[in-house]
Amino acid sequence: MVNSETPRAGRPRDPGKDQAVLVAARRLLAEVGYQQTTIAAIARSAEVNTPAIYRRWPTREALIEEAVHGTGGHPLPEVSGDLRTDLATWVRIFLVRAARPAARAGVPGLLADPQSEDARQRLLAIGAPVRKAFQEMLDDAAARGEIPVDVDATFLFDLLSGATTMRGLTRGAEDEDRFVDSLAGSLFVLAVHASETIGLKAGHE
Repeated sequence: MVNSETPRAGRPRDPGKDQAVLVAARRLLAEVGYQQTTIAAIARSAEVNTPAIYRRWPTREALIEEAVHGTGGHPLPEVSGDLRTDLATWVRIFLVRAARPAARAGVPGLLADPQSEDARQRLLAIGAPVRKAFQEMLDDAAARGEIPVDVDATFLFDLLSGATTMRGLTRGAEDEDRFVDSLAGSLFVLAVHASETIGLKAGHE
């Protein structure tokens, strides 16, 4: 028997409503910019009430962060058996993600907002599963003999992430094919000559 002291279970969240809110946030970021993408505007666009949004996201910033970096991403690519081709695929996926209108409006806005350093680092971070998949791709290439076994995957991944983020945020998908080919080629050369790079670093320490 339920009495007045028994806590009631809340209604389960509607995934469809959550998705509608995220879609509305992305659309508003692209159409009106970061400052005008308010909780009230998102609620009107998604046809939900503001309390429903705050039950899911504690702050406007948290909602925009998930809209930019959360759902709607690209699946991780399958290994093709050719590292140069795989690197081009990774570069294109990262570039397209950073060049989306919502990201171009949301990321600079979030970085400029007064929030904690943890929040800033979280915004720029790439998840562990993605890094793991990148490492496995390099491991496969090393097993095939394409590259040395001592490739610094973290270094290459940070180059990939940083270059595509900067390019996507500042220039969008402008001249996409040339950029993808150039960056993928550079990453491939660095991977192939990993041993020489490590030796050069050691000589300066």
